[in-house]
Amino acid sequence: MLLMELIVPRLLVLLALLLCCEPALAQQAAPKPIRIGELMAYSSLPDEARNWQKGWKLAVDEINNAGGINGKPLEILSRDNKGSPPEAIKIMEEYKNREGIKIVIGTIFSHVGLAASDFAKQNEMLLFRGYAGTSKLLTEGGHDRYFQIMAPSTVWSGILAEKAVQSGKKRWAFIAADYELNRTLIDDFQKAAKQNNPSIEFVETQWYPIGKLEAGSSIQAVNRAKPDGLFVASFGPDYLKLVREGRKRGLFKDRVVISPFAGNAGYIRPLGKEAPEGWFSCRGYPVDKLTGPEQKKFVDAYEKAYGEKPVNAAFYGYSVVTVLAKAIEAVGGDDPQAVARYIHSKPFDLPGGQLSFRADGSSTLGEWCGMTGFEKDEPTILDAVFFQAEKYMPPAEDNMKFWTK
Repeated sequence: MLLMELIVPRLLVLLALLLCCEPALAQQAAPKPIRIGELMAYSSLPDEARNWQKGWKLAVDEINNAGGINGKPLEILSRDNKGSPPEAIKIMEEYKNREGIKIVIGTIFSHVGLAASDFAKQNEMLLFRGYAGTSKLLTEGGHDRYFQIMAPSTVWSGILAEKAVQSGKKRWAFIAADYELNRTLIDDFQKAAKQNNPSIEFVETQWYPIGKLEAGSSIQAVNRAKPDGLFVASFGPDYLKLVREGRKRGLFKDRVVISPFAGNAGYIRPLGKEAPEGWFSCRGYPVDKLTGPEQKKFVDAYEKAYGEKPVNAAFYGYSVVTVLAKAIEAVGGDDPQAVARYIHSKPFDLPGGQLSFRADGSSTLGEWCGMTGFEKDEPTILDAVFFQAEKYMPPAEDNMKFWTK
């Protein structure tokens, strides 16, 4: 009895110590996650940003459900950059200094992308964008740890300039949100159009601050100039406002209308029955017409997860994380330089087909373009045609001549 009285308390103390230590031991045994930072314009372009987020979250779930990357779970920290370069820099600093993150994905606006890419260049980080934008991201703003999935602005401007020349229309006007991408895009478009047909005239340009379109005054100015062709570079609430007011005031009547991204599902679907018809636009993603195994796998998984078909923003988010996961797994870690070298060296099988990345960081993804219209009562791009990107892009080496240290 005395022996039991001595042993039992000691056993209870030992048991209590084991129970206290168990969480710490379990935590010590759990593999440290691989962490990537993300920043996107969630408050500035909420519909587009959420579609992008659905794509990368699906990729993360698939990776972790399959055992992670070399046995380690993948974790993505997400922040709203509010469409602001200073906010993007603040987030990049937080990721680097507080979180120890070396690889960052995201940004949609070109001026934000340029700021984030410059920070990555100066701080030995890697930036991978699903979106592209201004060609400056590949030229004076470029570096060897920058990547993008989407085709750069030179591809859109080249395709749209061809369409403008083929239309036979000589007098062109522009309505565009005033930011880096549109400035570069319209400048490249005008140069390409003039090169193909020197008699083309540019009779009016209406720039407006993002989110602050004064539709009435812009439409009035354009109508006064009497163009027979119209270039529209608008999105979000401004896009809806322009379409509504333009219809009322005859802006589109008897005019050829072209747009780099009016047919983007994330922009055109929210317009519903008010969506424009007969505009030539890029940024298509004919989800039902792409039939490769990776595409089917992606679409099936996306529909199961979200109950809807993916749009191109989701494809970008999914593809960025998929490429990074394969690269990190191959090199055995998240060292930016090693990951970048691997991405440059290999083709990747993605939902849109097999892609590789040029020395300047741009992927070889082309563009689906066609006329806006309705299919099964849903606004979309009809009869989309695929344009190879390389035809409209300068050699990577030409872009890299502008790189600075």
